[in-house]
Amino acid sequence: MRDVYGALLTRVQRAKRGDDRDGGWTLVELIVSMTIFVGLLTIIFTMLISYSTQTKDNIARTRAVDQAQVGLMQIDRQVRSGNVISDPATEATSGSGVPPYYALRVYTQTDGVYQCVQWRVRFPNTTPYGQLEFRSWQPGSVATATAWRVVAHNVVKPTGTFTASDPTTWPPFFVQATDAEASSQAQTIRLTLRLKDPSQSAKSKPATVTSTLTGRNTIYGYPSDSCGVTPAP
Repeated sequence: MRDVYGALLTRVQRAKRGDDRDGGWTLVELIVSMTIFVGLLTIIFTMLISYSTQTKDNIARTRAVDQAQVGLMQIDRQVRSGNVISDPATEATSGSGVPPYYALRVYTQTDGVYQCVQWRVRFPNTTPYGQLEFRSWQPGSVATATAWRVVAHNVVKPTGTFTASDPTTWPPFFVQATDAEASSQAQTIRLTLRLKDPSQSAKSKPATVTSTLTGRNTIYGYPSDSCGVTPAP
């Protein structure tokens, strides 16, 4: 009798252990749950990567624009105190090292100091990015010319041939049409710089800094040949 009872108890215990092994999620339920979990992780990581890329682009764009703003403020001071402002369209490569519309020459009296200043945007052959550069010299003494100093990096070229009515084609410097009286070759200059940091994503658009600069002293009849002789580029 005890043997029969013992055998029956053993079967009951085995049956219980079998129920325990059969408990939990089925394979289909597990696959569905894992699929949902992987999908959620993919969405979260995609959002994080996108946010990180946008943040990186914004930081790089801000850094590039900050450099351009420093140069713009300096040019603005020199042009507003300019006695003679050259026409960027007539700037020769022999005197600037760059094509027309990519250099600006000003006879200025910033802070009461008379000097010739020259700005240019130069694109080295080894990189698609250009540099905003600056130098100065004493009027009539090209031997006093300073070396070119880089003010802003990562300047990119405009798209297409220059057309005054199309801002996307504006070069770094050109004469802005104006009705103001001027006795020099040019008085009001449009400055446009497009900048894109190399660390920005390929599809990120360049930041554009543009402004109209007017020389308030150019109407006083200074000789147009002031600073006419330029040092070798």
